[in-house]
Amino acid sequence: MSRWCDRVLWTVVALGVTLVAAPAMSLAQAPAAEDKGALALARLSLVERKVELEKKGARWQAAVEGGPLQIGEALRTGPDAVARLELPWMALTLSPGSSLRFPDAFLLSGTLDSGRALVEAPGREALKIITAEAEVRGQGRAVVRRHGRSTLVTCLSGRFFVEAEGSVVSLTPGRGTVVAAGSAPSAPKAVPEAPTAGLWPAQDAVYVAPGEPLELRWKGSAPSYQLELLPVGSDVVLLQRDVTGSPVKIEVPWEGAFRWRVSARDARGLEGVPSADGLIAVDAR
Repeated sequence: MSRWCDRVLWTVVALGVTLVAAPAMSLAQAPAAEDKGALALARLSLVERKVELEKKGARWQAAVEGGPLQIGEALRTGPDAVARLELPWMALTLSPGSSLRFPDAFLLSGTLDSGRALVEAPGREALKIITAEAEVRGQGRAVVRRHGRSTLVTCLSGRFFVEAEGSVVSLTPGRGTVVAAGSAPSAPKAVPEAPTAGLWPAQDAVYVAPGEPLELRWKGSAPSYQLELLPVGSDVVLLQRDVTGSPVKIEVPWEGAFRWRVSARDARGLEGVPSADGLIAVDAR
């Protein structure tokens, strides 16, 4: 996972993202990049597996961890890849099979063409996220997902607003909405509850060697689930997968202390809140 992973030690990982409070910016307010005065909007703080960047007027190329992402550029992730973008006041994590672009427009926004994005803006209102069906803005943490010709939004913390066809709904933690193409957002509804039974590994850490297959288990009857792997002490998502159910095998290639969690998805694909963390210790012995 490049330079970032070199800092994941056997002790508790204490990676954090410094989020500086800042209002939504126009192009005139965007920070200048070091290369040729271009406008740098975000920094790629995590590039895991195949992530590609499309610069204006150029072909898709391999994205570089630590590099800038500028206005007018786009990012896409491979089927098993994850990318994290850090802006001065928020962060975006793209799940596998996602495509995000930042149009060259007066007001900054991000367009999610496909896939799933985790929006984290604890201090100030997030950059507006636009899909073919809806516009999403707010403060806190939310999941925005394009599934077929629908946009699904789950509020995990804070408050988010979803607008489509002249209607706006407000989402509080644990509530979600589905926006079908050409329709107003559905009334906010409670999202699926977090799986609680049969989680393994749980709070007693399971020890494995780097790259050794590990089976994650839980009990539940939801149509599908999504699971995440994160370092202990950090909210940086290193692995994200949509799965049909338990069990699921993963391989963690890095040494360190990690946590995993799982969320249920309902029949429409609306994502619920995550389960309690299970602990994984990866040691080369």
